Amino acid sequence: MKTVKSRLNKALALAIAASAISLTACEKNNVQAPESQSVAKQTPVAKVTRQQSESLYEDYAKMRAQQVSDVSYNLQVRLDNKTEHFSGVTDISFDLVDNNQNDLTIDFEMGTVNSVKVNGKAVSFTYEKWFITIPAAELAPGKNVVSVDYQRPYSTDGSGLHRFVDPENGEVYLYTDFEPYDANRLFPHFDQPDLKATYTMQVTAPKSWQVISAARENNIEAQGENNLWHFPETAKFSSYIFSLHAGNYAVWEDDYEGMKLRLFARQSLAEYVKTEEWFKPTKQSFKFFNEYFEVPYPFGKYDQIVAPDFNAGAMENVAAVTFNEGYIARGEKSTRAKMRLANVIAHEMAHMWFGNLVTMRWWNGLWLNESFATYMANLEVNEASDFDNAWDVFYSGTKQWAYRSDDSVNTHAIELPVESTGTALTNFDGITYGKGASVLKQLPYYLGEENFRVGVSNYLKKFSYKNTELDDFIGELGKAAGKDMTQWTQDWLYNAGLNTIKVNYQCSDNKISQFSIEQTATEDYPTLREQRVQVGLYNFADNSMSLTKAIPVTYKGANTEVKDAIGQSCPDMVYPNEADWGFVKVDLDDKSLAAVEKHINAVESTTMRLMLWQSLSDSVRDANLAADKFVHFAIANIEGETDYNVVSKIAGSLTTALRYLTTATRLGQNDYADLYREVEDLYLRLLEKAEAKSDFQKLWYSRYVSMSKSDKHLKNLLDILQGEKSYAGLTIDQDKRWNILAQLNRYQHGNYQALLETEKTKDNSDSGVKSAIYAEVLRPEADVKAKWFDVVVNNPDKLKLSTLRYIMWGLFPAEQSQLEAPYKARILAHIPQLNAGSDLGLLSAFTGAMLPTECTVESEAELAKLVVEYKDMKAQALKSVKAQHQNVSRCVKALKLLK
Repeated sequence: MKTVKSRLNKALALAIAASAISLTACEKNNVQAPESQSVAKQTPVAKVTRQQSESLYEDYAKMRAQQVSDVSYNLQVRLDNKTEHFSGVTDISFDLVDNNQNDLTIDFEMGTVNSVKVNGKAVSFTYEKWFITIPAAELAPGKNVVSVDYQRPYSTDGSGLHRFVDPENGEVYLYTDFEPYDANRLFPHFDQPDLKATYTMQVTAPKSWQVISAARENNIEAQGENNLWHFPETAKFSSYIFSLHAGNYAVWEDDYEGMKLRLFARQSLAEYVKTEEWFKPTKQSFKFFNEYFEVPYPFGKYDQIVAPDFNAGAMENVAAVTFNEGYIARGEKSTRAKMRLANVIAHEMAHMWFGNLVTMRWWNGLWLNESFATYMANLEVNEASDFDNAWDVFYSGTKQWAYRSDDSVNTHAIELPVESTGTALTNFDGITYGKGASVLKQLPYYLGEENFRVGVSNYLKKFSYKNTELDDFIGELGKAAGKDMTQWTQDWLYNAGLNTIKVNYQCSDNKISQFSIEQTATEDYPTLREQRVQVGLYNFADNSMSLTKAIPVTYKGANTEVKDAIGQSCPDMVYPNEADWGFVKVDLDDKSLAAVEKHINAVESTTMRLMLWQSLSDSVRDANLAADKFVHFAIANIEGETDYNVVSKIAGSLTTALRYLTTATRLGQNDYADLYREVEDLYLRLLEKAEAKSDFQKLWYSRYVSMSKSDKHLKNLLDILQGEKSYAGLTIDQDKRWNILAQLNRYQHGNYQALLETEKTKDNSDSGVKSAIYAEVLRPEADVKAKWFDVVVNNPDKLKLSTLRYIMWGLFPAEQSQLEAPYKARILAHIPQLNAGSDLGLLSAFTGAMLPTECTVESEAELAKLVVEYKDMKAQALKSVKAQHQNVSRCVKALKLLK
């Protein structure tokens, strides 16, 4: 996974147990290749010339999968804690197709190649920045061994082999992150998912270091100041999930049914690690997945490494999963935060089967990896963890990400062509994770829960250690359920777009006499789909809006009659996606909408209240409900809500609506300052009356700090920071102090500069350094903007990408548009320069955070022109400007509703 942010999260599982795959190391190495690879040996391989690019293209990868087979690697890597580069020798063993007409290319990005040998003999080769080329004449049919002696700088952008120096103690930590195409930044090889291989490795590293990889070391030799670590041959898997982590990591150990579990974190964070938060959900997930898949965990040991500067939420490296340090809190976690960690642990573990054991052939199959892991993780948390309401959390988080993505200008089909690895990078999004998982969540209702589980289990058993296409997975589901999945696959996986349903009904003598579901689609994405949902009929009595009847129905086409509704009591409210079975937008009928506005807190089901609040929030976003009207409604009802998930949803939607109101105030359209202050007062009141140490107290504290900007409330934050004001049960830990300092600097309150300098001396941790930079960057001061803009544009190499992101996030908040104006031309000139380079991570971060926008028709027109100008740019730039143009268009429409 790349859990995006959280990541973002990943997937889930159900339950069975019986016969399964139990391969010895020898057997694993002799698993038969997929038919497509074995047939290639007898088929002439077309002549293909590889293009010069930082990306690998699918057409070339297809050829190379025919050109070579039966791949294995022996890696010899030398690491130290003094230099900024590493070195190694890689021996690549493979079979070459008969009558080979193509030169052989070996992926290796921006290093130094000292020598290349083929079968023990030095050969001529070329190396052009991204790959090594060995002429076809230097190779023999059948078995070959290519040895590459190389050197490469460590990465500083969180990918490849990343080097981190802890500012607190000078300790060096290394970790790898490879998906989709960065394993070649560690060692030269064939970096594509369908050339699975086995790996042996020897690593020279300082004696104080731990070294972690896909297999547990079987010998450690002392060599002076260093140790030589020997790692035995692994199972066969794709290189993007291989890993190498090294450094003086603190380590904790546990056990699951005789298998070692280990957890690693850097020494300066060790005091904050609560091992129970890690090992307990790990064991629960193992039990659940082993039973559900009916395939025992295949990789022998299980390590989890918490890595500094990690770009995503986590990554499913075989038997050595990496996690973002954000999952370690320097203060008390909320239940939601603990649940989020349990979900991510389950997500990455689900990948061990779905993605690692069975792997997509090419990156068009990325969604199946991520969607499945996301779905299975939520299923495991719901059925096998200590946490409640997992599907409510999924609905309000992951599923809303999916809805927003599918309702955006950048929507795409779940299954779509992927030209290159660079294109694949842009598909780590709400469609790949959220919509795919939501669509999979439908299938147990559509096919039957046990049919779905059996289909998944059969798929894993049939294709273990192989690569697959979409039809392989769907075929096993269809067989298990006895159902033709052709049309379903076409509608849901190959066509983009979000449908809307609305009920149309009539009552006579207080009984339903006619009832239908009307389905619509947008003009751009006109597909009408089939899915199974529940129609919820609600009635109000005794101050409670209760579910009278839930009617399962499979709807399709533009109109579906619901015959089972005829004769039921005439409802006060109808919701045609009761319990969230389906992936669809709901347009409430007028009677139901009126009932919601009058009785939302009386709705008995917390899930239904959550969904109703989401519908209201969607109406604001779609410019069907004025933002000020929503804010007034939320203020009137939020204190009557008792469920944490629903309250959290209301607060999040309030934040979005208030952005429109503050924009209108800033642009002089209306003055909503008093209404904003009313929300500040509300959050303070809710904080003051929240139960000590409760999740509600943590929620209201966080919301209060993020919303405070008037003098009264900024002074209150200053009092909290200086210990002059406190709340029973609420500890103001270091991270909370930085959040307050960010607000004080953003709005220049009190002695904010001196306070920041003092805090820097108290916290020189990596998180503290980044937080201090962010707080300074937020200041609405011209010299501060000039200083940090110069770093981002002219000297980005001086800082890690993770730090650059903090700068870009803080440079130009919405209310500082006048300070941004002098930089507008330079920002727009810099984007084509980044686009011409090969740093896709920096291009994506810069365009996502720095594009100048304002909620005006003029800005909307400017961005529309940029969409045209950027049409031939890399997807990272084009998608960013299209998204920003749509956001501004939505904002302009929302402001028109305000009186």
